[in-house]
Amino acid sequence: MSLQDFNINRHLPGALREVDAGPELTGGERAPEALDALMLRLTGVRRLREHHVWEAVRVIADLPDLTAGEWPSRRFRELMAADALVDAVIHLTSATEAKLCLRTLSHEFGLWTCALRYQPTGAGRITFKARHADLAAAILGAFLRSCRGHQLAAAAGRGQLPT
Repeated sequence: MSLQDFNINRHLPGALREVDAGPELTGGERAPEALDALMLRLTGVRRLREHHVWEAVRVIADLPDLTAGEWPSRRFRELMAADALVDAVIHLTSATEAKLCLRTLSHEFGLWTCALRYQPTGAGRITFKARHADLAAAILGAFLRSCRGHQLAAAAGRGQLPT
């Protein structure tokens, strides 16, 4: 048995394959839906896994004006290869155009709380928070919330997060 035996599309009848196969994630209408779905999935996982982080990278890369140049960086790939998920997710938070900074991390009653701060030029700042039993998932959750905020601001035509 190999991994190809678990390919769902291979075992579906042809008619179902065509119905379920929507357009791939290319920055169109599917990126917001994929981001919302990933945020929802993270609330249900007990522990963040490598495939969650790679899915977040794929979704975020398709959001307009959030990533620039070579993203994710070589450093991020090295951290992922070393299975340092917390460090890799922290690296992601500082590697986007939003320039987020890790504001607070706390652990109470078995839950991690992560707060990321975005401070645009001029006055004002926005804090995005997430809570999870897993530290890496809490950080990624706050990061995805900030990406969702950036995406909503871009859709409103502001090009940056509201203050």
